[in-house]
Amino acid sequence: MGLDKWLKPDDLSKKSKKKKELSEQAKKSKREHIQDKNVEKQPTILSKYILVCANARCKYQKTIMKKNLSDDDRTCPRCNKSMKIKGT
Repeated sequence: MGLDKWLKPDDLSKKSKKKKELSEQAKKSKREHIQDKNVEKQPTILSKYILVCANARCKYQKTIMKKNLSDDDRTCPRCNKSMKIKGT
């Protein structure tokens, strides 16, 4: 063990004060940044779609939460026929 930690206690106290000041500034900037994000966010509106395969033998069903349905969503993955939208 060296004697360095016994000879320089003043420098450590100065460094700790600087760290505290920097941490306080960082917290303030983070708070402002989070508030900016909250203001810019708009709520996303999702619709619930229940899709049922038109083929009576297939009977495949799936539920999707999306804004808009695409053509790939409307095709049945089992039999590749178009699916009916049961409810919104």
